[in-house]
Amino acid sequence: MNAVREGDWITTSGSEPLNKTEIARIHSASTEILEKIGVKVECEEALKLLSNAGAIVDFKTRLVRIPSNLLDEMVKKGLSGCERLHARDPRYDITFRDGKIHMMTDGTGIKTLDIDTGQIRNSTKRDVADSARLADALENVHVYFTMVDALDVPEEVMRLEEFEAMVCNTGKNLCHSAKGKIEAKNIIRMASAVAGGVGELRKRPMFFMMQTPVSPLVHNRENTESILEAAKYGVPMTILNMPQAGMTSPITIAGTLALSNAEILSGMLIAKLASPDARLIYGSCALVSDVRIGDYPFMCGVAESGLMSAANAQLAHSYGCPCIVGLEYGSVLENATNSFKILTAMLTANVNADVLFGVGLIGKATVLSLEEMVIDNDVAGMVLRGAKGIEVNDETLSLDTISAVKPGGHFMSQRHTINHINKELFIPEIFDKVEPRNLPHLAAQRAKQILAAHQPEPVSEETKRQLRSIIKQSIKQST
Repeated sequence: MNAVREGDWITTSGSEPLNKTEIARIHSASTEILEKIGVKVECEEALKLLSNAGAIVDFKTRLVRIPSNLLDEMVKKGLSGCERLHARDPRYDITFRDGKIHMMTDGTGIKTLDIDTGQIRNSTKRDVADSARLADALENVHVYFTMVDALDVPEEVMRLEEFEAMVCNTGKNLCHSAKGKIEAKNIIRMASAVAGGVGELRKRPMFFMMQTPVSPLVHNRENTESILEAAKYGVPMTILNMPQAGMTSPITIAGTLALSNAEILSGMLIAKLASPDARLIYGSCALVSDVRIGDYPFMCGVAESGLMSAANAQLAHSYGCPCIVGLEYGSVLENATNSFKILTAMLTANVNADVLFGVGLIGKATVLSLEEMVIDNDVAGMVLRGAKGIEVNDETLSLDTISAVKPGGHFMSQRHTINHINKELFIPEIFDKVEPRNLPHLAAQRAKQILAAHQPEPVSEETKRQLRSIIKQSIKQST
C-alpha cells in the first residue's frame, strides 16, 4: 500500500490490499468502462430491461452502455438482499456479516481421481453424490457447489440430474448453475419440491445459483436468462466471474479489478431490473495467467491471485454485499509441500471474506479428488483458526494458572490446559497423524470410512418421486 498521508483517507488495516481511496478509484473506473466502452448482453429480455431503465442499447450489436447514474442508484438502494444462506437441514444455515468465514467446494470439474483404482476417469453422477455426502460430513466445508459434471447422463438433463444427486446427499446449502431459461425453471421446480412449494422456497431457499460473465465484458444468453429466472423466484445468486489477468483481463491487478467489477455490477443490475428484491452475492475467482505459456502458472501469480481475491472481498463489502472469492489452485495431494491454497486463503481471510471457494479439486480445478476434500478440510480448519484471531480475557490470560504453576513448573497437567486445548488449538484430523508422503493413503481411507458410515438428513420418498418426475418431463420436452 502507498504511504498514508494525514487527512487523505481513513486508513484500512495493514492486511487489506486496498485503502478507501483506491476502492473509490476502482469503482469509478468500472462505471467508466460500462458507460463509455459498454458490455455485450446476448439476451433480448435483459436488453429490453436495460433500455427501459435508461441504458443506451444497440439491439443489433447487443452492446449496452450503462450511465453511471443507473449504477449509483442501484448501489444506493442496496445491492444484496441476501443476509443468509439457508440449508435443507437448518443446522447448517449460514448468516453473513457475523464475522465468520465459510468454505465452499470447488466446482465444474470434468474428471475424477477414482478412489479405488487411483486412475483419472470421466466424472459421473455417482461422483456428484459421493462428493456431496462427503462434504456433508466434513465440518469445515459449509457450502456444496457442483464439483463435477455428470457425464454419464444425457446432456440435456445433466444439471437436473446433478441437482438431484446433490440435494439427496447433503443437508448443507447448495450452489448450482443453469443454462438458459427452461433449465433454470426446472431446477427451481426441483428445489421447490424439496422445500414444499414455491412460497416455501422463497422463504428458505436451500440453494443459490452461480452465473458467470464471459470475460471480457460479455453476458451470454444462457447465463443471463438464468439470472432473470433466479431473480424472479427469489433464489439467491452470485454473479461470479473468472477473469485471467494477462489473457481475458489486463495484466495489472488494478486493471483486472476494474474490469471484473464492471462485469459483476452489470450482471447485478440486470438482476435488480428483473426484481428489485433480487438476492445477490458478489463473486469473483480472478486468476493470473502466464502469458509466456498461455496457461495458469505454477508459481508466479499465486500471491497476486490472492491479492485480487482479497481486493474483490473489499469491493463487495464496500457495496454492503456478501462475497464469494476464489482460492489459488493448489493441491496438497499433488504436492505435499504445496502451500498455495493456504497463502491465498489467509490473504482473503484477513479481509473477512464471507465464502472462500476452492475445496476438493486437483489438476488445475478439473479433477475431483475425495482424498483432496479430506485434506482440504484440514487446510480449511487451519485457515478458519487463523482468521479467528486471539481471544484476550481474564480466562485466556491465565494468571491464576501461571500463579499455580510457579517458576520452573509445567502446564501439561493443569485443568486449564485440558479445558482449553480444543478451544484454543485446531487439531488436524489428517496432517498430524502421518508423514507427508503417506497423506494420500490416509486421506483415501478416511474418505472411504465417511462414505461407508455417514448418512445426511434424508429426503422423503415422495420428494424423490417428484424430482424424478421433473427430470423425466424435461427429457420429453427436449426430444
